[in-house]
Amino acid sequence: MDRSTPIYLVHETREQNGIGEWVSTETLRKVYANVSSISASEYFSASQIGLNPEIRFTMFAPDYQGELAVEYNGIRFSVYRIYRATSDKMELYAQREAGTAGVAPTPTTPTETTPTTPTEPSDEQNNG
Repeated sequence: MDRSTPIYLVHETREQNGIGEWVSTETLRKVYANVSSISASEYFSASQIGLNPEIRFTMFAPDYQGELAVEYNGIRFSVYRIYRATSDKMELYAQREAGTAGVAPTPTTPTETTPTTPTEPSDEQNNG
């Protein structure tokens, strides 16, 4: 099995700051996995309980440390099921995170702007 696709496991920690507020911090950890679509039976089983399954990440078991989110190709996925296929292989079943449509913000492209300095009227406008 080819496990050469880089993915990022997202680890979230929560700590209280100096004034007692809880602050979340995310750490991304790069690992390598095989990325594949899910089976039809997995899709139907998960969709029956209100999930929207989409993708499966298969990685070496020691690489997984309990993370519940994955970033892949700029898209954030929530892990809804974890399966230890063998002693050295872990499968994470995931769906796009709710509320974000799963799409990371894309950089904006510069738009064309019109000049703000006045221009001289053309001869056609003067004669017209």
